[in-house]
Amino acid sequence: MVKKSQSKIVIFSVVFLDLLGFGVMIPMLPFFVRHFGEDAFSVGLLMFVYSLMQVIVSPIWGQISDRYGRRPVLLLTIAGQALAFLWAALSGSFTSLLISRVFAGAFAANISTASAYMADITSKEERAKGMGLIGAAFGLGFIFGPAIGGLLIPYGYEMPSYFAAAMSGLNLVWAWMVLDEPIGNREDRKANRRKLSFQSYRETLSSSVLVYPILLFFFVTLAFTQLEVTFGLFVTDRFSFSERQAGLLFAGMGIVMAVVQGGLIGKLVKKFGEHGVIRLGLPLIAFGLLGLIFATSFPMLVAGLASLAVGYSLTNPCLSAWTSKSASSRNQGVVLGIYQSAGSVARILGPISAGYFYRSDIIGAFVAALGVIFLAQIVFFISRWTASSI
Repeated sequence: MVKKSQSKIVIFSVVFLDLLGFGVMIPMLPFFVRHFGEDAFSVGLLMFVYSLMQVIVSPIWGQISDRYGRRPVLLLTIAGQALAFLWAALSGSFTSLLISRVFAGAFAANISTASAYMADITSKEERAKGMGLIGAAFGLGFIFGPAIGGLLIPYGYEMPSYFAAAMSGLNLVWAWMVLDEPIGNREDRKANRRKLSFQSYRETLSSSVLVYPILLFFFVTLAFTQLEVTFGLFVTDRFSFSERQAGLLFAGMGIVMAVVQGGLIGKLVKKFGEHGVIRLGLPLIAFGLLGLIFATSFPMLVAGLASLAVGYSLTNPCLSAWTSKSASSRNQGVVLGIYQSAGSVARILGPISAGYFYRSDIIGAFVAALGVIFLAQIVFFISRWTASSI
């Protein structure tokens, strides 16, 4: 019998590697797409179908895990991810790459099952902490994924995909060896699964204390997606950078984000609180986007990226904490599920809009992202004004 603490580590790795694989692909896709003679809109399409499949298939995996168990679903989806990444590496056409991303998105929708597994092995008192561990894995995977992908892409467009496939394969072997099915029957599994219904959405989004951080998370994710889709193309088109140079810039952003979220943010939150840090983070994102829009030299580009990376690293975890603290202990799972759904919707809409705006103008996606952050700033001011008047 595997200890619960060890099972938590395995579940952490499942979510981490899912987002690591997604993040590894980000710096590779623009160059892979251009290799096939496509443009920025096609990059957005690849990311769009991936996120869309996650949203569509996630409830299905949850229902299957309720009936047949968490372990078989997790093993199946990890194996599917490995095959999807291998498929992408071997793709010889844009159509094949697109189908591989559809396949990858379908099997990346196992985060809901991982969350349900965590709920199965934690008590009600430890439930929020367990879900927080999944959130940490989500964030870390997305931080380190682009950095690793950026470092690997100079060795070939297919190398990030091979790396992601290898990591998923190792994860499958480890999970097969050490991950047990949680104790409990089908009714227990069903009771512990996140239950998202129209009523839960309506109740959550009608709460003034919850709707603001969720809406802000949607806006910030939507804005950041504009960068993910178009940055590689932007630096090659405006600055004539190589794939290696673009990859190193992505890696640098990942390092900055890891440092901020790994050490600096805790001290800032302790001193200024989540709202105070968000008040700092949103303008930094805006300044970073302005820096990219007007960048005419390498130092201006780096300054813009640094500001954007720091701002995003400060804002994102504070929004998650704000949402969690605003939810009651009995509906943490549902509220955090809706919170993540807002990010999923942003990742569906963002890639298509980014590709469209970039096709119209090389800085179009960044201008659109700046407008979204401006809306986020307005929402944040309203939230603080509303709180002060209560």
